Amino acid sequence: MEPDLFAINWDTLAEALAVVVVLSFVIERALSLVFEHRKFIDRFDDSNLKELIALGVSLGVVMKWQFDLISIIFIGDENTFLGYVITAGVIAGGSKGAVKLFHDVLGMKSSARLEKDDKKYKDQDSE
Repeated sequence: MEPDLFAINWDTLAEALAVVVVLSFVIERALSLVFEHRKFIDRFDDSNLKELIALGVSLGVVMKWQFDLISIIFIGDENTFLGYVITAGVIAGGSKGAVKLFHDVLGMKSSARLEKDDKKYKDQDSE
C-alpha cells in the first residue's frame, strides 16, 4: 500500500475544521429563530425534530457549497454524497453543542425557553 495515499495536508484540514466550527455556529444561530419560538417549544420541544432539521439544513448547505470534509481529509478527486452526509452530521452535531454552550454555559435563552424551564422546575417542585 502506498504510504502517501493517506497523507493529510494539515493546513487544509485545519481550515476545513475551522469552516465546520463556523458553520455549526451559523446554522445554530439561524435555526434558533425557529427552535426558540414559543410555538415550536410548546409543540416539539421533547421530540428529535430539532436534530433532523439541523441535519437537513446542514446537508443543504454543504451540498450547495460543495463542502465535503471527507474528500478534504483523504484528498479525494471529487465530492461524494456520503461525504456530504457525514459532513452535515458533524456540522449538525456541532450546532447541538453550540446550543448547549449558549443555553447551559452562557445562560443565553429566549423568553419562551425560560418560561418552559421555569414551568418544568415548578412542576417538579410540586410533585
